[in-house]
Amino acid sequence: MVPVHLTLVPTGGEAPTEDQAHTLVDLLWAHATPECGMEHVRARTSPAGIEIVFFIRAAGDAGAQAKAGCLMTAALTSGAAATRGLQVTFHH
Repeated sequence: MVPVHLTLVPTGGEAPTEDQAHTLVDLLWAHATPECGMEHVRARTSPAGIEIVFFIRAAGDAGAQAKAGCLMTAALTSGAAATRGLQVTFHH
């Protein structure tokens, strides 16, 4: 498993809530397919936004980041209220 750390940064002035972080985890699991390779996900709020750590089944960092990116794109474009006003920043 390869860890992938990213932050969902609010594009507006409102800080995300813990409820939003928990809802986001549920949304990510709902969009996960076996091809995503997601084994575990953790989300929590921080001053920067919502910190997310995925543990992805992949051969290396690049593959894991690509899989996490696809999964985040699916979640963020789903139209769910928990994802509105957020943009992704990957940590390398």
